[in-house]
Amino acid sequence: QEGLVGPSLIESLKSLSRDDVKTTVLNGRVEKGMPSHPFLADKIDGLYAYLKGRSDGAIPAGRLTGIE
Repeated sequence: QEGLVGPSLIESLKSLSRDDVKTTVLNGRVEKGMPSHPFLADKIDGLYAYLKGRSDGAIPAGRLTGIE
């Protein structure tokens, strides 16, 4: 995909634990081109659930709509 640098988290979730994902997102992996995202700390569980669902194929790629 244009503009993306580094490994895909969706692919990485096939081998990373939940704690590994939290650490990776919040602290980044600068050596692999991923900056830290500490501002996501309060949303990390929802982000993990979404990425895990995409990785497992339970959530198809496409445009998302908000939950109301």
